[in-house]
Amino acid sequence: MLARLDAPDNLPYCVAVDVYHPEAGTGGMLLFKPGRTEVAFVPTIDRRRIPAAPEFTDLAWYLNALVPAFVGTGLEGYEAVEIKH
Repeated sequence: MLARLDAPDNLPYCVAVDVYHPEAGTGGMLLFKPGRTEVAFVPTIDRRRIPAAPEFTDLAWYLNALVPAFVGTGLEGYEAVEIKH
């Protein structure tokens, strides 16, 4: 999938992909930004919450699951933000 996203004709575009982690029962949307050095993730499928503060997302769990998968792909960094709705 990443090879297709990284084709020269596709690099100027944002591309979103829904992902699901079957063992964890959670997932969300990955948004690959133009140039593919940044990716955003929105936990939209059965969001993992912090047990002691369930109004907040367990961002550490998602970072631990996602960042290693993108280290070898040119990822330059990440930013984690809790967005209150």
